[in-house]
Amino acid sequence: MMMSRIRQWLADTPIVDPVDRRNATFMQLLLLFEGLRIPATKFYLFGAYGSYLYEHFYAKARIGAPAAMGIDIGTDLAMTVSAWLGFYLIRVGRFPLAVAQFVGTMLVCGAVAYAAFGYRATDGNLTLIMILALSGLMLGRRALWITYAAEALILIMSVDLQPLKLSTETHLPALIVAFYNLLPMRALTSYLLIALIVDRSIHALRDSLLESDQRGLQLAHEIAERERTQAQLLHAQKMDAVGQLASGVAHDVNNVFDIILGFSMERDRLLVDDEPPEGDMRAVADALEGIELAARRGTAVCRKLLNFSRRDVPEAEEFDVVDALNELRPLARQSLPPCCELQMELPPGARLIWFDRSQFELAVINLVTNARDAMPEGGRCTIALEDAGGYVLLSVSDTGIGMPEAIRAQVFEPFFTTKPAERGTGLGLSVVHGLVLQAGGNTVIQSEPGKGTVIQVFLPLSAQSHRAVA
Repeated sequence: MMMSRIRQWLADTPIVDPVDRRNATFMQLLLLFEGLRIPATKFYLFGAYGSYLYEHFYAKARIGAPAAMGIDIGTDLAMTVSAWLGFYLIRVGRFPLAVAQFVGTMLVCGAVAYAAFGYRATDGNLTLIMILALSGLMLGRRALWITYAAEALILIMSVDLQPLKLSTETHLPALIVAFYNLLPMRALTSYLLIALIVDRSIHALRDSLLESDQRGLQLAHEIAERERTQAQLLHAQKMDAVGQLASGVAHDVNNVFDIILGFSMERDRLLVDDEPPEGDMRAVADALEGIELAARRGTAVCRKLLNFSRRDVPEAEEFDVVDALNELRPLARQSLPPCCELQMELPPGARLIWFDRSQFELAVINLVTNARDAMPEGGRCTIALEDAGGYVLLSVSDTGIGMPEAIRAQVFEPFFTTKPAERGTGLGLSVVHGLVLQAGGNTVIQSEPGKGTVIQVFLPLSAQSHRAVA
Protein backbone atom coordinates (compact mmCIF):
# COMPACT_ATOMS: atom_id res chain seq x y z
CA MET A 1 0.00 0.00 0.00
CA MET A 2 2.80 2.40 0.93
CA MET A 3 4.76 1.65 -2.25
CA SER A 4 1.64 2.17 -4.32
CA ARG A 5 1.10 5.59 -2.75
CA ILE A 6 4.74 6.52 -3.35
CA ARG A 7 4.52 5.51 -7.02
CA GLN A 8 1.29 7.47 -7.39
CA TRP A 9 2.88 10.54 -5.79
CA LEU A 10 5.93 10.32 -8.06
CA ALA A 11 3.69 9.98 -11.14
CA ASP A 12 1.53 12.95 -10.12
CA THR A 13 3.49 15.73 -11.81
CA PRO A 14 2.23 18.66 -13.96
CA ILE A 15 4.22 17.52 -17.02
CA VAL A 16 2.42 17.97 -20.36
CA ASP A 17 4.56 15.86 -22.71
CA PRO A 18 3.46 12.20 -22.44
CA VAL A 19 6.98 10.79 -22.94
CA ASP A 20 8.48 13.08 -20.30
CA ARG A 21 5.61 12.23 -17.95
CA ARG A 22 6.38 8.50 -18.29
CA ASN A 23 10.10 9.10 -17.70
CA ALA A 24 9.51 11.40 -14.73
CA THR A 25 9.04 8.62 -12.19
CA PHE A 26 12.34 6.91 -13.02
CA MET A 27 14.18 10.24 -13.21
CA GLN A 28 12.94 11.28 -9.77
CA LEU A 29 14.11 8.00 -8.27
CA LEU A 30 17.51 8.40 -9.92
CA LEU A 31 17.91 11.97 -8.66
CA LEU A 32 16.86 10.94 -5.17
CA PHE A 33 19.40 8.12 -5.25
CA GLU A 34 22.22 10.38 -6.46
CA GLY A 35 21.26 13.15 -4.03
CA LEU A 36 21.64 10.70 -1.15
CA ARG A 37 24.43 8.47 -2.47
CA ILE A 38 27.03 11.13 -3.24
CA PRO A 39 27.19 12.79 0.21
CA ALA A 40 26.71 9.47 2.03
CA THR A 41 29.60 7.90 0.13
CA LYS A 42 31.83 10.88 0.80
CA PHE A 43 31.09 10.89 4.53
CA TYR A 44 31.77 7.16 4.70
CA LEU A 45 35.08 7.40 2.83
CA PHE A 46 36.33 10.30 4.90
CA GLY A 47 35.30 8.62 8.13
CA ALA A 48 36.73 5.19 7.37
CA TYR A 49 39.57 5.87 4.91
CA GLY A 50 40.46 9.54 5.30
CA SER A 51 44.22 9.10 5.60
CA TYR A 52 44.32 6.54 2.82
CA LEU A 53 42.46 8.88 0.44
CA TYR A 54 44.84 11.70 1.24
CA GLU A 55 48.00 9.65 0.66
CA HIS A 56 46.98 7.59 -2.37
CA PHE A 57 44.54 9.90 -4.13
CA TYR A 58 44.77 13.58 -3.27
CA ALA A 59 48.57 13.54 -2.88
CA LYS A 60 48.94 12.19 -6.44
CA ALA A 61 46.85 14.93 -8.05
CA ARG A 62 48.47 17.27 -10.54
CA ILE A 63 47.48 20.40 -8.61
CA GLY A 64 48.51 19.35 -5.12
CA ALA A 65 46.67 17.62 -2.29
CA PRO A 66 44.84 20.61 -0.69
CA ALA A 67 43.49 21.87 -4.04
CA ALA A 68 42.54 18.32 -5.09
CA MET A 69 40.61 17.77 -1.88
CA GLY A 70 38.77 21.07 -2.36
CA ILE A 71 37.85 20.16 -5.93
CA ASP A 72 36.66 16.68 -4.93
CA ILE A 73 34.46 18.01 -2.13
CA GLY A 74 33.24 20.93 -4.26
CA THR A 75 32.24 18.77 -7.23
CA ASP A 76 30.43 16.30 -4.96
CA LEU A 77 28.55 19.18 -3.34
CA ALA A 78 27.63 20.63 -6.77
CA MET A 79 26.34 17.26 -8.01
CA THR A 80 24.32 16.75 -4.82
CA VAL A 81 22.71 20.18 -5.10
CA SER A 82 22.03 19.57 -8.81
CA ALA A 83 20.31 16.27 -8.05
CA TRP A 84 17.95 17.82 -5.50
CA LEU A 85 17.34 20.83 -7.75
CA GLY A 86 16.45 18.48 -10.61
CA PHE A 87 14.01 16.63 -8.35
CA TYR A 88 12.32 19.91 -7.45
CA LEU A 89 12.10 21.02 -11.10
CA ILE A 90 10.40 17.75 -12.06
CA ARG A 91 7.86 18.17 -9.26
CA VAL A 92 6.90 21.58 -10.70
CA GLY A 93 6.69 20.25 -14.28
CA ARG A 94 10.06 21.42 -15.70
CA PHE A 95 11.32 18.01 -16.80
CA PRO A 96 13.69 18.97 -19.69
CA LEU A 97 15.31 21.71 -17.59
CA ALA A 98 15.72 19.32 -14.65
CA VAL A 99 17.55 16.72 -16.75
CA ALA A 100 19.59 19.29 -18.71
CA GLN A 101 20.95 21.05 -15.61
CA PHE A 102 21.82 17.72 -13.97
CA VAL A 103 23.62 16.43 -17.07
CA GLY A 104 25.39 19.78 -17.49
CA THR A 105 26.51 19.85 -13.85
CA MET A 106 27.82 16.29 -14.05
CA LEU A 107 29.78 17.09 -17.22
CA VAL A 108 31.32 20.24 -15.73
CA CYS A 109 32.23 18.40 -12.52
CA GLY A 110 33.66 15.54 -14.58
CA ALA A 111 35.75 17.96 -16.63
CA VAL A 112 37.13 19.60 -13.48
CA ALA A 113 37.85 16.23 -11.83
CA TYR A 114 39.56 14.78 -14.89
CA ALA A 115 41.63 17.93 -15.31
CA ALA A 116 42.72 17.78 -11.66
CA PHE A 117 43.35 14.07 -11.29
CA GLY A 118 43.82 12.82 -14.83
CA TYR A 119 41.96 10.13 -16.70
CA ARG A 120 43.82 7.19 -15.23
CA ALA A 121 43.55 8.44 -11.65
CA THR A 122 39.73 8.58 -11.58
CA ASP A 123 37.02 5.96 -11.57
CA GLY A 124 34.33 8.07 -13.19
CA ASN A 125 33.93 6.03 -16.37
CA LEU A 126 30.58 4.59 -15.21
CA THR A 127 29.35 8.08 -14.33
CA LEU A 128 30.14 9.33 -17.84
CA ILE A 129 28.37 6.32 -19.36
CA MET A 130 25.31 7.02 -17.21
CA ILE A 131 25.25 10.68 -18.24
CA LEU A 132 25.63 9.73 -21.91
CA ALA A 133 22.71 7.31 -21.84
CA LEU A 134 20.61 9.62 -19.67
CA SER A 135 20.97 12.61 -21.99
CA GLY A 136 19.95 10.56 -25.01
CA LEU A 137 16.98 8.75 -23.48
CA MET A 138 15.59 11.76 -21.64
CA LEU A 139 16.50 14.71 -23.88
CA GLY A 140 16.77 13.20 -27.37
CA ARG A 141 19.31 12.48 -30.08
CA ARG A 142 20.73 16.00 -30.32
CA ALA A 143 21.50 16.09 -26.58
CA LEU A 144 23.06 12.62 -26.90
CA TRP A 145 25.66 13.70 -29.44
CA ILE A 146 26.37 16.98 -27.69
CA THR A 147 27.05 15.00 -24.51
CA TYR A 148 29.28 12.54 -26.36
CA ALA A 149 31.31 15.40 -27.88
CA ALA A 150 31.69 17.00 -24.44
CA GLU A 151 32.82 13.72 -22.88
CA ALA A 152 35.26 13.08 -25.69
CA LEU A 153 36.72 16.56 -25.17
CA ILE A 154 36.95 15.93 -21.41
CA LEU A 155 38.81 12.66 -21.96
CA ILE A 156 41.24 14.22 -24.42
CA MET A 157 41.94 17.20 -22.16
CA SER A 158 42.59 14.86 -19.23
CA VAL A 159 45.55 13.23 -20.99
CA ASP A 160 48.81 13.60 -19.10
CA LEU A 161 51.31 15.19 -21.54
CA GLN A 162 54.32 14.70 -19.27
CA PRO A 163 55.57 11.62 -21.20
CA LEU A 164 55.69 13.72 -24.36
CA LYS A 165 57.92 16.26 -22.70
CA LEU A 166 60.30 13.51 -21.60
CA SER A 167 60.31 11.85 -25.02
CA THR A 168 63.60 11.95 -26.97
CA GLU A 169 61.70 12.02 -30.24
CA THR A 170 61.40 15.57 -31.56
CA HIS A 171 60.05 15.16 -35.07
CA LEU A 172 56.27 15.75 -35.56
CA PRO A 173 55.14 12.28 -36.77
CA ALA A 174 56.69 10.61 -33.74
CA LEU A 175 55.05 13.13 -31.42
CA ILE A 176 51.64 12.52 -33.06
CA VAL A 177 51.99 8.76 -32.63
CA ALA A 178 53.08 9.20 -29.02
CA PHE A 179 50.08 11.52 -28.31
CA TYR A 180 47.72 9.02 -29.96
CA ASN A 181 49.08 6.26 -27.73
CA LEU A 182 48.32 8.37 -24.69
CA LEU A 183 44.66 8.93 -25.66
CA PRO A 184 41.99 6.83 -23.88
CA MET A 185 40.91 5.23 -27.16
CA ARG A 186 39.15 2.37 -25.46
CA ALA A 187 36.90 4.78 -23.57
CA LEU A 188 36.32 6.95 -26.66
CA THR A 189 35.31 4.01 -28.86
CA SER A 190 33.21 2.43 -26.12
CA TYR A 191 31.33 5.67 -25.57
CA LEU A 192 30.85 6.02 -29.32
CA LEU A 193 29.39 2.52 -29.54
CA ILE A 194 27.04 3.25 -26.63
CA ALA A 195 25.99 6.53 -28.27
CA LEU A 196 25.21 4.75 -31.55
CA ILE A 197 23.13 2.08 -29.79
CA VAL A 198 21.20 4.67 -27.78
CA ASP A 199 20.74 6.81 -30.89
CA ARG A 200 19.23 3.92 -32.87
CA SER A 201 16.99 2.98 -29.93
CA ILE A 202 15.76 6.54 -29.55
CA HIS A 203 15.08 6.80 -33.27
CA ALA A 204 13.06 3.56 -33.25
CA LEU A 205 11.11 4.55 -30.14
CA ARG A 206 10.31 8.02 -31.48
CA ASP A 207 9.17 6.57 -34.80
CA SER A 208 6.96 4.06 -32.99
CA LEU A 209 5.50 6.83 -30.85
CA LEU A 210 4.83 8.97 -33.92
CA GLU A 211 3.09 6.07 -35.66
CA SER A 212 1.05 5.40 -32.52
CA ASP A 213 -0.01 9.05 -32.32
CA GLN A 214 -0.97 9.02 -35.98
CA ARG A 215 -3.02 5.86 -35.49
CA GLY A 216 -4.67 7.47 -32.49
CA LEU A 217 -5.60 10.54 -34.51
CA GLN A 218 -6.89 8.35 -37.32
CA LEU A 219 -8.94 6.31 -34.87
CA ALA A 220 -10.40 9.47 -33.33
CA HIS A 221 -11.28 10.70 -36.83
CA GLU A 222 -12.91 7.37 -37.68
CA ILE A 223 -14.91 7.42 -34.44
CA ALA A 224 -16.11 10.96 -35.15
CA GLU A 225 -16.99 9.96 -38.71
CA ARG A 226 -18.87 6.90 -37.43
CA GLU A 227 -20.83 9.07 -35.00
CA ARG A 228 -21.73 11.45 -37.84
CA THR A 229 -22.77 8.50 -40.00
CA GLN A 230 -24.90 7.10 -37.18
CA ALA A 231 -26.60 10.48 -36.73
CA GLN A 232 -27.30 10.61 -40.47
CA LEU A 233 -28.65 7.05 -40.36
CA LEU A 234 -30.99 7.90 -37.50
CA HIS A 235 -32.23 10.97 -39.34
CA ALA A 236 -32.74 8.91 -42.49
CA GLN A 237 -34.79 6.45 -40.47
CA LYS A 238 -36.88 9.33 -39.16
CA MET A 239 -37.49 10.68 -42.65
CA ASP A 240 -38.41 7.20 -43.86
CA ALA A 241 -40.94 6.95 -41.04
CA VAL A 242 -42.22 10.44 -41.86
CA GLY A 243 -42.73 9.39 -45.46
CA GLN A 244 -44.75 6.38 -44.35
CA LEU A 245 -46.77 8.59 -42.00
CA ALA A 246 -47.51 11.16 -44.67
CA SER A 247 -50.54 9.44 -46.17
CA GLY A 248 -52.10 8.82 -42.76
CA VAL A 249 -51.47 12.40 -41.67
CA ALA A 250 -52.96 13.72 -44.91
CA HIS A 251 -56.06 11.60 -44.30
CA ASP A 252 -56.34 12.85 -40.71
CA VAL A 253 -55.84 16.50 -41.68
CA ASN A 254 -58.36 16.08 -44.49
CA ASN A 255 -60.87 14.87 -41.90
CA VAL A 256 -60.10 17.96 -39.84
CA PHE A 257 -60.82 20.19 -42.81
CA ASP A 258 -64.08 18.32 -43.48
CA ILE A 259 -65.13 19.01 -39.91
CA ILE A 260 -64.22 22.68 -40.23
CA LEU A 261 -66.14 22.99 -43.51
CA GLY A 262 -69.12 21.19 -42.05
CA PHE A 263 -69.34 23.51 -39.09
CA SER A 264 -68.73 26.58 -41.23
CA MET A 265 -71.83 25.70 -43.32
CA GLU A 266 -73.91 26.64 -40.26
CA ARG A 267 -73.62 30.25 -41.42
CA ASP A 268 -76.35 29.54 -44.01
CA ARG A 269 -78.83 29.25 -41.15
CA LEU A 270 -78.24 32.85 -40.05
CA LEU A 271 -80.78 35.49 -41.03
CA VAL A 272 -79.22 38.13 -43.19
CA ASP A 273 -81.62 41.00 -42.46
CA ASP A 274 -83.08 40.20 -39.07
CA GLU A 275 -81.43 39.41 -35.78
CA PRO A 276 -80.87 35.64 -35.57
CA PRO A 277 -82.93 33.71 -33.05
CA GLU A 278 -81.37 32.54 -29.81
CA GLY A 279 -81.19 28.94 -31.04
CA ASP A 280 -79.27 29.96 -34.13
CA MET A 281 -76.76 31.85 -31.98
CA ARG A 282 -76.27 28.71 -29.91
CA ALA A 283 -75.72 26.70 -33.11
CA VAL A 284 -73.12 29.23 -34.30
CA ALA A 285 -71.31 29.08 -30.97
CA ASP A 286 -71.29 25.28 -31.11
CA ALA A 287 -70.01 25.40 -34.70
CA LEU A 288 -67.19 27.78 -33.76
CA GLU A 289 -66.25 25.59 -30.83
CA GLY A 290 -66.17 22.55 -33.11
CA ILE A 291 -64.00 24.45 -35.59
CA GLU A 292 -61.57 25.39 -32.79
CA LEU A 293 -61.32 21.82 -31.51
CA ALA A 294 -60.79 20.46 -35.03
CA ALA A 295 -58.14 23.07 -35.78
CA ARG A 296 -56.32 22.31 -32.51
CA ARG A 297 -56.36 18.63 -33.36
CA GLY A 298 -54.89 19.27 -36.80
CA THR A 299 -52.26 21.61 -35.34
CA ALA A 300 -51.26 19.01 -32.73
CA VAL A 301 -50.85 16.30 -35.38
CA CYS A 302 -48.76 18.57 -37.63
CA ARG A 303 -46.62 19.85 -34.76
CA LYS A 304 -45.89 16.34 -33.53
CA LEU A 305 -44.92 15.29 -37.04
CA LEU A 306 -42.61 18.30 -37.44
CA ASN A 307 -40.99 17.71 -34.05
CA PHE A 308 -40.48 14.05 -34.87
CA SER A 309 -38.85 14.79 -38.23
CA ARG A 310 -36.46 17.49 -37.08
CA ARG A 311 -32.75 16.66 -36.93
CA ASP A 312 -31.83 16.71 -33.25
CA VAL A 313 -28.37 16.49 -31.73
CA PRO A 314 -28.44 13.24 -29.70
CA GLU A 315 -28.70 14.12 -26.02
CA ALA A 316 -29.82 11.80 -23.26
CA GLU A 317 -32.34 13.18 -20.79
CA GLU A 318 -34.60 11.95 -18.03
CA PHE A 319 -38.23 11.78 -19.13
CA ASP A 320 -41.45 9.94 -18.36
CA VAL A 321 -41.85 7.07 -20.80
CA VAL A 322 -45.61 6.86 -20.04
CA ASP A 323 -46.12 10.51 -20.98
CA ALA A 324 -43.94 10.08 -24.08
CA LEU A 325 -46.03 7.14 -25.31
CA ASN A 326 -49.27 9.06 -24.76
CA GLU A 327 -47.92 11.95 -26.81
CA LEU A 328 -46.77 9.53 -29.48
CA ARG A 329 -50.19 7.90 -29.79
CA PRO A 330 -51.33 10.02 -32.83
CA LEU A 331 -48.22 9.18 -34.86
CA ALA A 332 -48.44 5.52 -33.87
CA ARG A 333 -52.06 5.49 -35.01
CA GLN A 334 -51.08 7.12 -38.32
CA SER A 335 -48.44 4.43 -38.84
CA LEU A 336 -51.16 1.79 -39.03
CA PRO A 337 -53.72 1.38 -41.83
CA PRO A 338 -57.46 1.59 -41.04
CA CYS A 339 -57.67 -2.21 -40.98
CA CYS A 340 -55.29 -2.35 -38.01
CA GLU A 341 -56.27 -1.53 -34.44
CA LEU A 342 -53.94 0.24 -32.02
CA GLN A 343 -54.15 -0.65 -28.34
CA MET A 344 -52.04 0.92 -25.59
CA GLU A 345 -51.74 -0.59 -22.10
CA LEU A 346 -49.89 1.89 -19.90
CA PRO A 347 -49.51 1.79 -16.11
CA PRO A 348 -50.60 4.66 -13.87
CA GLY A 349 -47.96 7.04 -12.64
CA ALA A 350 -44.64 8.07 -14.13
CA ARG A 351 -41.82 5.79 -15.28
CA LEU A 352 -38.64 7.82 -15.69
CA ILE A 353 -35.85 6.59 -17.96
CA TRP A 354 -32.55 8.11 -19.11
CA PHE A 355 -32.64 8.13 -22.91
CA ASP A 356 -32.58 10.44 -25.90
CA ARG A 357 -36.28 11.24 -26.34
CA SER A 358 -36.22 11.70 -30.11
CA GLN A 359 -34.40 8.37 -30.49
CA PHE A 360 -36.96 6.72 -28.22
CA GLU A 361 -39.78 8.03 -30.42
CA LEU A 362 -37.95 6.78 -33.51
CA ALA A 363 -37.58 3.32 -31.93
CA VAL A 364 -41.30 3.11 -31.10
CA ILE A 365 -42.36 4.21 -34.60
CA ASN A 366 -39.99 1.66 -36.14
CA LEU A 367 -41.50 -1.11 -34.01
CA VAL A 368 -45.05 -0.07 -34.88
CA THR A 369 -44.12 0.08 -38.57
CA ASN A 370 -42.76 -3.47 -38.39
CA ALA A 371 -46.00 -4.57 -36.72
CA ARG A 372 -47.97 -2.95 -39.56
CA ASP A 373 -45.94 -4.78 -42.22
CA ALA A 374 -46.51 -8.06 -40.39
CA MET A 375 -50.33 -7.60 -40.61
CA PRO A 376 -51.11 -7.06 -44.32
CA GLU A 377 -54.67 -8.31 -43.80
CA GLY A 378 -55.26 -6.26 -40.66
CA GLY A 379 -54.99 -7.06 -36.98
CA ARG A 380 -54.12 -5.50 -33.64
CA CYS A 381 -50.93 -3.76 -32.56
CA THR A 382 -50.51 -3.51 -28.80
CA ILE A 383 -48.06 -1.21 -27.04
CA ALA A 384 -47.70 -2.26 -23.40
CA LEU A 385 -45.56 -0.97 -20.57
CA GLU A 386 -44.83 -2.77 -17.31
CA ASP A 387 -42.25 -2.88 -14.53
CA ALA A 388 -39.48 -5.49 -14.63
CA GLY A 389 -37.18 -5.09 -11.65
CA GLY A 390 -34.90 -2.14 -12.28
CA TYR A 391 -36.15 -1.90 -15.86
CA VAL A 392 -39.27 -0.78 -17.62
CA LEU A 393 -40.46 -3.32 -20.19
CA LEU A 394 -41.85 -1.87 -23.41
CA SER A 395 -43.63 -4.51 -25.50
CA VAL A 396 -44.85 -3.98 -29.05
CA SER A 397 -46.86 -6.99 -30.23
CA ASP A 398 -48.87 -7.79 -33.33
CA THR A 399 -51.27 -10.49 -34.45
CA GLY A 400 -49.51 -10.90 -37.80
CA ILE A 401 -47.81 -13.66 -39.70
CA GLY A 402 -44.90 -14.17 -37.28
CA MET A 403 -41.48 -15.42 -38.30
CA PRO A 404 -39.48 -18.65 -38.14
CA GLU A 405 -36.35 -19.14 -36.01
CA ALA A 406 -33.97 -18.69 -38.97
CA ILE A 407 -35.29 -15.21 -39.70
CA ARG A 408 -35.64 -14.23 -36.02
CA ALA A 409 -31.92 -14.92 -35.51
CA GLN A 410 -30.97 -12.31 -38.14
CA VAL A 411 -33.46 -9.50 -37.60
CA PHE A 412 -30.96 -7.30 -35.71
CA GLU A 413 -28.39 -7.48 -38.51
CA PRO A 414 -28.12 -4.24 -40.53
CA PHE A 415 -29.78 -4.34 -43.97
CA PHE A 416 -31.38 -7.74 -43.34
CA THR A 417 -35.01 -7.69 -44.47
CA THR A 418 -37.60 -9.98 -45.98
CA LYS A 419 -39.63 -7.05 -47.32
CA PRO A 420 -39.62 -5.92 -50.96
CA ALA A 421 -37.01 -3.30 -51.88
CA GLU A 422 -39.60 -0.53 -52.05
CA ARG A 423 -40.99 -1.27 -48.56
CA GLY A 424 -37.94 -1.58 -46.29
CA THR A 425 -34.20 -1.05 -45.88
CA GLY A 426 -33.52 -3.64 -43.17
CA LEU A 427 -32.28 -0.95 -40.76
CA GLY A 428 -35.31 -0.44 -38.49
CA LEU A 429 -34.75 -3.21 -35.93
CA SER A 430 -30.97 -2.82 -36.20
CA VAL A 431 -31.25 0.86 -35.26
CA VAL A 432 -33.66 0.09 -32.39
CA HIS A 433 -31.38 -2.64 -31.01
CA GLY A 434 -28.32 -0.38 -31.22
CA LEU A 435 -30.04 2.50 -29.41
CA VAL A 436 -31.30 0.23 -26.64
CA LEU A 437 -27.90 -1.41 -26.09
CA GLN A 438 -26.23 2.00 -25.99
CA ALA A 439 -28.65 3.04 -23.21
CA GLY A 440 -27.82 -0.05 -21.15
CA GLY A 441 -30.92 -2.07 -22.06
CA ASN A 442 -31.71 -5.11 -24.15
CA THR A 443 -34.09 -6.25 -26.87
CA VAL A 444 -35.82 -9.66 -27.04
CA ILE A 445 -38.01 -11.03 -29.83
CA GLN A 446 -40.64 -13.75 -29.38
CA SER A 447 -42.32 -15.00 -32.53
CA GLU A 448 -43.80 -18.08 -34.16
CA PRO A 449 -45.17 -18.44 -37.68
CA GLY A 450 -48.89 -17.65 -37.72
CA LYS A 451 -48.93 -16.50 -34.06
CA GLY A 452 -47.66 -12.97 -34.33
CA THR A 453 -44.56 -11.31 -32.89
CA VAL A 454 -43.71 -9.65 -29.57
CA ILE A 455 -40.71 -7.33 -29.39
CA GLN A 456 -39.68 -6.64 -25.80
CA VAL A 457 -37.44 -3.68 -25.04
CA PHE A 458 -35.90 -3.51 -21.54
CA LEU A 459 -34.91 0.05 -20.62
CA PRO A 460 -33.20 0.84 -17.29
CA LEU A 461 -35.20 3.04 -14.97
CA SER A 462 -33.56 6.20 -13.67
CA ALA A 463 -32.56 6.22 -10.01
CA GLN A 464 -35.52 8.40 -9.03
CA SER A 465 -38.09 6.24 -10.81
CA HIS A 466 -36.48 3.05 -9.47
CA ARG A 467 -36.93 4.26 -5.88
CA ALA A 468 -40.55 5.21 -6.56
CA VAL A 469 -41.40 1.80 -8.04
CA ALA A 470 -39.61 -0.06 -5.25
